[in-house]
Amino acid sequence: MPTRSRISPAIAAASILAASSFGLVACGEEEGDVDQAGTIIPTTAAAGEDEEKHEWRSDDVPIKTSDKIAGEVVEDPGMDVSYKWQGTSYSQTGGSIVTIAVKNHSDIPMPKDALGEPQLTYNNGIKAERLRGEQSGLQNDGLDMPLGAGATTNLHYAFDVSPGNLSEAQFRIGNVRFNGNLNN
Repeated sequence: MPTRSRISPAIAAASILAASSFGLVACGEEEGDVDQAGTIIPTTAAAGEDEEKHEWRSDDVPIKTSDKIAGEVVEDPGMDVSYKWQGTSYSQTGGSIVTIAVKNHSDIPMPKDALGEPQLTYNNGIKAERLRGEQSGLQNDGLDMPLGAGATTNLHYAFDVSPGNLSEAQFRIGNVRFNGNLNN
């Protein structure tokens, strides 16, 4: 009579677990070296001191005044960005919404606070107050996240002045001041 060999379920489970572990270790080698315990050890070298760190550059320069308010490109002299005046419109809650296109010419993202606080003045220097949140009627006000390398976006800023009062006005963003009839 032939005898049957019986393998205990515990031994069978251990064999399957060991076999599958070898497959996982082989897959993990693409990420780095694997030590005897099966832990992946990163092999990526740390940045050396001689490697240049890329950081956003913003130079302290005099403000550039421009009357290019018909959609022409205006370069910022202190940062690697350019602007295009897009115009003003009425806010749903009163006041004006200034729209300006910003392009990041750098090969790194521009931090969301790089442009600083925009300013709008009208009628010989009256400073318009910024409207924010529900006051502005805007869902997104200004730059709410870093602007990617090479990216362009339209930024919207709400102010407490009617567009009709912007026939002699100045809008400053970054290192550029747009000057003229901004009621367009």
